[in-house]
Amino acid sequence: MKKFMAFFKEHSSLIVNFWINQVVWSVVGLMISWPLSMILDENKNYSLYMWLVLVFTAGIFCFRVYDMLNQFGLKFSIRKNNPAYTSESIPSDSFGLKIALIGYAPTILLVLLYAIFFLVGFDGGTPVMVSILYIVPVHSFYNAGFLALSGVAEGWRLLYTVLSLAPAIVFCWLGYYLGVRDKGVIAREKASKE
Repeated sequence: MKKFMAFFKEHSSLIVNFWINQVVWSVVGLMISWPLSMILDENKNYSLYMWLVLVFTAGIFCFRVYDMLNQFGLKFSIRKNNPAYTSESIPSDSFGLKIALIGYAPTILLVLLYAIFFLVGFDGGTPVMVSILYIVPVHSFYNAGFLALSGVAEGWRLLYTVLSLAPAIVFCWLGYYLGVRDKGVIAREKASKE
């Protein structure tokens, strides 16, 4: 537990930045998906439009967390070339994965509760968990995909919700992994000479 708390304190700015991006893009997801779902409710291409909204909102969120960890990893790629730094001072390749899992822990817990309530047949808890996940700005950048699946069985929507955790986690890991190798940089920040 001490190692976890030390890691959390040392990298709290990245974790808080992850949370801020999560809330901001969840709000944007709600602001786009709800009005469009009401406007296009009777449209025959309703699902297609909702999937396009999903690609937009979730794509920007994934890009934001990718770029955040890519820039962080880039600082360590510069240190790799400096003989004063040892390999122990550079976080491992799984660093981005750790940040994503810690930052996403509350959402993962909510998704697990949703899955448990659904699997045990607790009909009162399932709608509450869906409301928390997709109406409160927690996981709402994927709200459009959930709305696109409105005509299918609840089991498919649960599967979608569980799988929708993966993109942000993968992009966090990939951002740091490529950044520490000085690759995948979209916009390079000014690198300080260490």
